[in-house]
Amino acid sequence: MKKLSILVLIGILSLNSVGLAAKKKSKVKRVVEKIENKIKGKKSEENIDTNTNSNNSITTENEVKDKTEETNTNNENSKGKKKTVLGKIFKKDDKDSWQLVWSDEFNGDSLDLSKWSYWGDDGLPWNAGNYLDENGNLVDQSGFKVKHYYLKDNVKEKDGNLILEVKKENGKTVDINGQQRRILYSSGAVHTKGKFSVQEGKIEMRAAMPKGVGTWPAFWLWPESYDSRNSSRPALGEIDIFEIYGSDLTKVTGTAHVLKADNTYKMFTGNSEKIRKNEDLTKFNTYAIEWNSDEIKWLFNGRVFKRRTMKQMEKEGGQNPFKEPYFIMINVALENKTGSDGDVDFPTEMKVDYVRVYKKK
Repeated sequence: MKKLSILVLIGILSLNSVGLAAKKKSKVKRVVEKIENKIKGKKSEENIDTNTNSNNSITTENEVKDKTEETNTNNENSKGKKKTVLGKIFKKDDKDSWQLVWSDEFNGDSLDLSKWSYWGDDGLPWNAGNYLDENGNLVDQSGFKVKHYYLKDNVKEKDGNLILEVKKENGKTVDINGQQRRILYSSGAVHTKGKFSVQEGKIEMRAAMPKGVGTWPAFWLWPESYDSRNSSRPALGEIDIFEIYGSDLTKVTGTAHVLKADNTYKMFTGNSEKIRKNEDLTKFNTYAIEWNSDEIKWLFNGRVFKRRTMKQMEKEGGQNPFKEPYFIMINVALENKTGSDGDVDFPTEMKVDYVRVYKKK
């Protein structure tokens, strides 16, 4: 009799479990159906919002839409895994939370001087580079014993891209304080100081990197308030959205710098992105940061590969310099090791498809 009671009890519990499972399954099915209907209803909303808050931004909706579609196609291989239904919803919500406020799609035939300045004009944001003295010795006015000198002629717009050319020079001279001095290599660089700056938001570039040992392309930010001509100190802060080294085209580096009391930088390095086998830095990829009052995130092809909090940087650096607007810089520097491989890849170039700045809606 006791065994029979136990068997009856087990049977009742089993029936209750089956009933609950059926109810849960039915509920999950209804939720999935609602989500799928939501996706279908929102398919027409996937164009980038190109409303701009900047008088300098003249980008049209079609320019951004066309290049966005091209970017999505070229980055398709980097997605890897098929997205889940919920994943698509969350991705869409994140995308729709950003509003474009400034951009350059580089669709002209020359640099837009309402947005950019050539590096070195009026000594901004830094000097134009290094050169040789009358005895053939390198004058290291830029630091790091770099071998480049930035020239306007190395900056072009062509086929919808900004082009920064890098060339080995043979006997080319530049004017240094009224004297003709020889340079080893020429390169290109631009910046937005005095024309555009941003405090917090998403800053993104789509670009193809140059080849060559010694090439050192960068996409980075300095405080708008910093003027190297009138300061004996480095900038209080610096954000390197990316730095890439031609001697190792397998990784992407992003860094934040905080100036300490002794005028040296605390550099928040580490967590470089090792690119995937189907990715090639000499082809077009996207590079970005998402910056808010709590942290900075670094992204490569939409993947977050690094985070640094403001609390951590203030604790270790002694201050938080990221509470003010920063201007944008793009350049291809040349490390001192340039030429060690015989310059087999020179001339070379960096191609920039676009630079876009977003703010949270």
